[in-house]
Amino acid sequence: MREDIEKVGALNILASSEQAGVFAAARNDYRQIFIMGHPEYDTETLNNEFIRDKDAGLNPEVPSNYFLNDDYTQKPVNRWRSQASLIYINWLNYVYQETPYDITSIS
Repeated sequence: MREDIEKVGALNILASSEQAGVFAAARNDYRQIFIMGHPEYDTETLNNEFIRDKDAGLNPEVPSNYFLNDDYTQKPVNRWRSQASLIYINWLNYVYQETPYDITSIS
């Protein structure tokens, strides 16, 4: 995915890692921001998708750093909730701060 995003001159990668790949990208003018993955997921959502795919015979990869000791027979551990909240809170705060009072001045 990183290579595809880098091919688009109008996009910048904002956050990425070797393990997870691209997490956030934005248009050069920051009028559109793209969040990959699902930081809004509840604790069990990814587990439900994993079990669904496993039961369907798809042999999905065990999500890294999701189950206790990466053992899918253990309960998932929600390590992302506070970071997900910060992403959305900060994003909404930014939008609020940058939105002009006069809607006609938005270009």
